[in-house]
Amino acid sequence: MNKKIALIGNPNCGKTTLFNALTGTYQKVGNWSGVTTEKKEGFYKKDKSIQIVDLPGLYSLSARSKDEMAVIDYLNNERPDVIINVVDGTNLKRNLFLTTLLLELKIPLVMAVNHYDRLLKENVELDVELMSGVFKSPVIPVSALKGINLDKLVSEAVNRRTVAYFDLKALYKGEVGVSERYDFIEKSIPRFFKGQLKKGEQITQRIDNVLLHKKWGIPIFVMVMLLVYFVSIRLGGVLGGLVQTAFDELEFSLGSAMTTRKIPQWITSLSCEAVIGGIGTVASFLPQILILFTLLAVMEQSGYSARTSFLLDRIFRTFGLGGKSFIPMMLGCGCTVSGLMSTRTIEDRNEKIMTIYLTPFIPCGAKTAVFGWFSSLLFGGSAVVATSMYFLGIFSVCFFGRLLKRFKFFSESRGSFVLEIPELKPPHFKDVFFVLKEKVKDFVTKAGLIVFVFSVILWALRNLGFSGYTNGEVEKSFLFLIGNLLKYLFYPLGFSSWQTSVAVVSGIFAKEAVIETLNLLSNSPKDLFRSGFTAFSFTSFILLSPPCIASIMTAHRELKNKKLTFYMLVFQTAVAYVVSFFINMVGIIVNHLNRLILPLFIVIIIIVAFSFSIKKLKTCDKNCSNCKSGEKCQKTEKRFTT
Repeated sequence: MNKKIALIGNPNCGKTTLFNALTGTYQKVGNWSGVTTEKKEGFYKKDKSIQIVDLPGLYSLSARSKDEMAVIDYLNNERPDVIINVVDGTNLKRNLFLTTLLLELKIPLVMAVNHYDRLLKENVELDVELMSGVFKSPVIPVSALKGINLDKLVSEAVNRRTVAYFDLKALYKGEVGVSERYDFIEKSIPRFFKGQLKKGEQITQRIDNVLLHKKWGIPIFVMVMLLVYFVSIRLGGVLGGLVQTAFDELEFSLGSAMTTRKIPQWITSLSCEAVIGGIGTVASFLPQILILFTLLAVMEQSGYSARTSFLLDRIFRTFGLGGKSFIPMMLGCGCTVSGLMSTRTIEDRNEKIMTIYLTPFIPCGAKTAVFGWFSSLLFGGSAVVATSMYFLGIFSVCFFGRLLKRFKFFSESRGSFVLEIPELKPPHFKDVFFVLKEKVKDFVTKAGLIVFVFSVILWALRNLGFSGYTNGEVEKSFLFLIGNLLKYLFYPLGFSSWQTSVAVVSGIFAKEAVIETLNLLSNSPKDLFRSGFTAFSFTSFILLSPPCIASIMTAHRELKNKKLTFYMLVFQTAVAYVVSFFINMVGIIVNHLNRLILPLFIVIIIIVAFSFSIKKLKTCDKNCSNCKSGEKCQKTEKRFTT
């Protein structure tokens, strides 16, 4: 007989960890709320007739966000056979409020008190029988992480057929509101436990006094991100260089062997440059991605990522966003698609749209690989370059978020920010490993495949023209014609070669393809950029321009509006163009400062003089009949001019 079991509980109580343990699969877990944004389905690994559904976390049955609505719709329309209500045993006061609501749905329920291993470690006893009697439902202490009592939990859920007779109205003799429910919980909890959990809370509080300090919190965050990118770029760059050298030698050896055997030139070129070169490009920046994802996973699992949301809430709210908008951006450091999907946790519609528009400005793993490659190529492996891209992304989010806020559509956003700060804890190796495994798998199978296919397409366009095979004469190829037309668009940005123009277009398919494009189209990509400012302008455009196709499609699914998606693409392209143009202008000024000092001085004098003359316009007299009182007079008056 098939049985459908739904896992329901507060955010960050361990539902997804329990789901992974019961089904033998892996779904992303994190030490913060909002990790699960849509339902996940699987089967109990010991009995495939038992279906288990992992639902997004919620605090009550009054839905505000899209993911909370999904839970309530599921309960109303699909109605599982039994609910496993997962509660955090270290924070019963917060978790049991939802329990009192679920018990009134008239669906069989079993309570799973998670983190039982923590209770045992600190010698805290849980009175299971008393708790079961109070809530009229079976209570099973479990540890999803350690695998304690999981079979017992499933067995109890499968055999549970009766509905709990839990009625607070009878206890309070009338309607029951929020205050009555918390009153009931506060009176009940002391009876359930013997002993108190203090050690973890005390350590967390002491560390938070430093991490969330009003003066030192932000500098610490900056130093953490500098360290993350420094380790990723420097160590990953060294390992990536070794990988690239190995593939270069393989490409040379294969090319020599094929030439010796008189294999046609086009087959040799396709095999060596497109196939081996394409695979080598993906493999060469895999070490950087591997290290970056590991460090970001450690930040997530430890609970520090959630704290950065609170830390930046005040800054983000000044520019039209809330701290909750930082969660998608933090997830976007790994993959923009994941970040955009997590916007479902944002209740306010306008704030959600703004977040979708701005999240792609934060560098994902693919963009970071591009920045790391440029750092090694042009900036001596400096980690500051890649880190500066991260903070340029944050600056762009704040500055252009403020700009969007000036539009009436976005100015109406007034979403509140409610997010639980989890306890700080050492990250579990298994969780970090699975996050890393999924990210690398996704990177290799999706991005790697796209880069490989695109490298073959680029090779074909570079070696084919109207006259057929060009035999190395690039100027006769289709790709040269395309790039030569596009390059005029990028003259104001400083990078105006046909190769860089094609690279920008290739980034639409996958940002990693930018590296392969430049490698394939130029023997010395470094020579395509006149200066460090030009290269910085190029990387800034790659950072801020619309993301890859997969991210654009995800954004469209979340926006559910073609017009909003089109506006997003126009907005991001305009931002990328303006910022890159500004960086290029700064570079021109710095590089030609000596010749521009006098013209700049004259321009400044003219601007100051013009501003002074405007201020000296005669102010309208109160009795003037020609214009409104208090405004600048519109009559012809004698003006101060320069």
